[in-house]
Amino acid sequence: MTLRELKIFTTVCRTGSMSEAGRQLYITQPAISQTILDLEDKLNIKLFERINRKLILTYAGKRLLKYSKRILLLIAEAENDLEDIANLKTGKLRIGASMTIGTYLLPPIIKKFTTKYPEIDLNFIIDNTSVIEKKILNNDIDLGLVEGPINSKDICFDPFYNDELFLISSKENPLSKKKDILQSDIQKEAFINREKGSGTREIIDKIMNKYSISYKAKHILNNIEAIKEAVKNNLGISILPEVALKDDLQSGSIKRLILKDIEFKRQFNIIYHKDKNLTELLNKFIEYIKDYSNLN
Repeated sequence: MTLRELKIFTTVCRTGSMSEAGRQLYITQPAISQTILDLEDKLNIKLFERINRKLILTYAGKRLLKYSKRILLLIAEAENDLEDIANLKTGKLRIGASMTIGTYLLPPIIKKFTTKYPEIDLNFIIDNTSVIEKKILNNDIDLGLVEGPINSKDICFDPFYNDELFLISSKENPLSKKKDILQSDIQKEAFINREKGSGTREIIDKIMNKYSISYKAKHILNNIEAIKEAVKNNLGISILPEVALKDDLQSGSIKRLILKDIEFKRQFNIIYHKDKNLTELLNKFIEYIKDYSNLN
């Protein structure tokens, strides 16, 4: 059975006339009659009794009408649902973000997006860059926002934010009084670092290696807020993203150290699988990410 056949059949049942069904469906009466005959032949059962020029449903016809209504109703529901998705009235997004982005940038983006599109089901997770990369490759998430390098050739990336990493200390640390920090100063200090797999950690290691700077990682913490608290309590120095330090630098609880002739800069990237279909919903969310980034 085809949807066309079921639609014709239910219209004939509703109107009680093949000619009227044809008029409503813009199909000739002979074509309507032939469709019903073909359907009866296909099912090997009579759907209508033809008594005194009236069409009367058989028991089999009544059963088929029951199922036909359910099927056509379900099709209509599916069409309406897909139309709502196309018009961004409903839908689902699975977003993953690395620690810095997920903690400091993503929440206001999501708030702005869901305010305009309240019916969109938007789920997000926060983990380090390597985990987000794996989830993209496994199609566990639709889109990733990461700060670290991406290794897979199956992943496309699109830069959306320029970030700078600051060398920091507590206000009690003697280095906070120095105008310029030398490489030798870092080597003498206890260093607080992120865990392996962190995008921030990869950038730090890459730049440190580039300038042949050695440092002693005394504490390994997988949480930026924990690192900031450790720095404030003078347990060591660290390198953290500017976006995570604005309030602390303004209050003076953390001091930025200027490492002479060296800058720690990077880009945040939107990532997705190269085979991913970028729907209207995904493109709209990417647009919101970039618009928010340009305002900050």
